[in-house]
Amino acid sequence: MLDFYKGMDVSFIPELLEEGMKCYDFDGTTIEPLDLAKKYGVNAIRLRIWHTPSNVEESKGYCSLEHTIKMAKEIYARDLDFMLDFHYSDYWADPGKQRKPKAWEELSFEQLVDAVYEYTKDTLLTLKKEKVLPQIVQIGNEIRSGLLFPDGEAPKYKQMVQLINAGIKGAREVATKEEMQIMIHLDQGGRYVYLKDWFDHTIEEGLEEFDLIGISYYPFWHGTFMDLKYTMEQLIERYKKPIMVVECAHAWRKSIHGFIDEEQEKIAGFPATPQGQRQVIDLVMNIVASLPNNMGLGVYYWEPLCIPKEGEGGWSENMGILDEKGNVLETIHSFEFTRDKLKVRTPAKVYDLKPQTFLVGTEGKLPQVASVLYFDGTVKEHKIVWNEDTTWRTVLGEHTICGKVEEILVPITQKVTIVKEFVQVENLVEDENWDCGFVHWQVEKSSEQVVVSICPEEVDPFPAPPVNYVLVESPSNFTFSLIQKVNVEQKGNYCLSVEYEGTDTTDVNVALVAKQTGANEDGQVWKKVIHPTEHGWSLHQMKDIPCEVGAMEIGIEIQSPPIYGKIRRLQFVLQDKK
Repeated sequence: MLDFYKGMDVSFIPELLEEGMKCYDFDGTTIEPLDLAKKYGVNAIRLRIWHTPSNVEESKGYCSLEHTIKMAKEIYARDLDFMLDFHYSDYWADPGKQRKPKAWEELSFEQLVDAVYEYTKDTLLTLKKEKVLPQIVQIGNEIRSGLLFPDGEAPKYKQMVQLINAGIKGAREVATKEEMQIMIHLDQGGRYVYLKDWFDHTIEEGLEEFDLIGISYYPFWHGTFMDLKYTMEQLIERYKKPIMVVECAHAWRKSIHGFIDEEQEKIAGFPATPQGQRQVIDLVMNIVASLPNNMGLGVYYWEPLCIPKEGEGGWSENMGILDEKGNVLETIHSFEFTRDKLKVRTPAKVYDLKPQTFLVGTEGKLPQVASVLYFDGTVKEHKIVWNEDTTWRTVLGEHTICGKVEEILVPITQKVTIVKEFVQVENLVEDENWDCGFVHWQVEKSSEQVVVSICPEEVDPFPAPPVNYVLVESPSNFTFSLIQKVNVEQKGNYCLSVEYEGTDTTDVNVALVAKQTGANEDGQVWKKVIHPTEHGWSLHQMKDIPCEVGAMEIGIEIQSPPIYGKIRRLQFVLQDKK
């Protein structure tokens, strides 16, 4: 075992090289992707393996056993460690999709268990024969929602565990623990409750002994950096297993094509710039290395060695560490990290303050403390000293108030809007507080396992009535919609908004939706994807919806792996008349 794994998942490399990929070092010289990685401190490589990728046209046949053997030999030729990630699918497997290989689709459950055992064992025996046995093997990829759906899908934990155990058994029969470590890999790296629930259920059902916990942590999906630290500390304490972040990443520029947009950038807490990208990876390295008793073993970046392709969008457009010309970005220096470079007392950032609105001439109170994130993942409160000039309180409009964070002496600003009055607009949504339950709403869900409930929240001073919210959660992959038909009496542009709080991960799709109905049942549909965060309510708006007089259907839709979502203050209001 290495002292600290600084890894990359570079499973796309064979495909990219065959397409003519070229990487360039900082001095402009051409360099092989794996040589570039090793030069700047990478000491481990992770590869995914698909059962029969040729069954899926989009895979182009990559990530097969043959490709894996060839890549593993390249890895070992450079004296790098090798981790193998079994997807148990012909193509992608993640929380939202864990499709069986085509060869296994017609098998009974007992036959499926045997197939997992034989396939795992045979694959590893072949790698061992080729002298490229991995040091670490994952039994499944991000399997919090299960694997090999529907047989091993949560909450069928008993069947899920039998399938996982079959993979563990197959691996154990090929190599000892000293030769090859077995990892269980889940998503939601910053959400301890989800991971504790999964491990408690599977251990209760007889999960075989394994060696390592692997987690995915993307800051725009999986909670704050403080959440990440807390989750790993608690997992180590409860299950006594070393832990790694085996997938993480951040963007070096924003994108409207999937990864990441402005909303996700705010959730992540760092800008989508080359410098922001490096800060995120530096942070994750430091947080993992700061865990007690050196139980944090390392960090892998997921597919950093990819080059943007014009017009294609997707991951390679902004999530790797190479620009459009193949030039390496400064994030490569994050892999030069070692335990003796751990930064504990160094601030990483001061969290932004939420904008505020005050009535003109009033004594609206500015925040007195700021939250400061340190490189070891801890957050501390520091006092703020504001500039003494308060003339802005009497001037209508937007203002930026300047101050300084004590102790670390970092500048801080507060955005303030001064208004003459708070404008009230008519909400066309009937019973927006769900005081009458769902009488005025159409609720659809994919199964009875999806729990939908109305909960009160005391957000206003007592004895004001509570604000209700709708809680949606499911132990398995699900769909849900909450729709109301409203009557538009004035032609114009409308805004649909909601306050939402909840968790996020791969394949979570939460969207505001509006549809013109009336005589034309096939009317135009407007949708806006929103990105959840569980740290406080966030306002999401879909503006400039052009509405004719007549009926509209408005609401929210969710299609997702197991998560929770909270919905409140759903509003549909007129912006301007036509």
